[in-house]
Amino acid sequence: MSNLTKADINWRNIGVKRERTHEPLIARLSIGVTSIFRNLKDLMIFAAMIGHSSDTHRALTGDTINIILDTYSSDHKDGFIYLLALLKTKDGVCLKDENLHNSVKYFEEYCNEGLYEITRWLDDNPGDPTGVETMLDHIYKKLGDSTDGNEIDNKKIELDI
Repeated sequence: MSNLTKADINWRNIGVKRERTHEPLIARLSIGVTSIFRNLKDLMIFAAMIGHSSDTHRALTGDTINIILDTYSSDHKDGFIYLLALLKTKDGVCLKDENLHNSVKYFEEYCNEGLYEITRWLDDNPGDPTGVETMLDHIYKKLGDSTDGNEIDNKKIELDI
C-alpha cells in the first residue's frame, strides 16, 4: 500500500510523457492545415492503440515532453488511458489515485511503440507527404486481419439489463 493520501495526489497534474525524438512525426500529423489529427492528444491516443493492437510497448528513453492528464480529461479522452491500464492489468485497482502514475506509464509505453510504428509506416512510403493514404492502408489491413469471416447477427444478441 502506498503512503500517499488522496490529498497528496493531484491527478490533473500527472504528466503524460512522450519522447522528444517524435517531434518531426508529431509536427507532420498534428500541426498545420493538412494535419490528420486535430489535437496532439488524439495522435497520442491513436499511437497508443497501435501499440496495444500489436501487444507491444516500449519504455521511454532520452528527453521527454509532458502533457498533463487534465488536458486529456478536458474532453474525456483520459478514458482511453484508463482503458489501456485496465486491459493491461485486468484489475480495477489501477484506477485508484495512488496507482494512476502506473496507469499513465502503460499508456506512455504503448503510445511510444505506436509512434515508432507509425514512423516506420511513413518511412516505407515517402511518396505520401501527408501520411493519410499510408495510415488508411494500415488501418484497413488491420481491420482485414481482425475479421474471421463470421458475421455477427445483432438481432440474436441478448443482453441482460
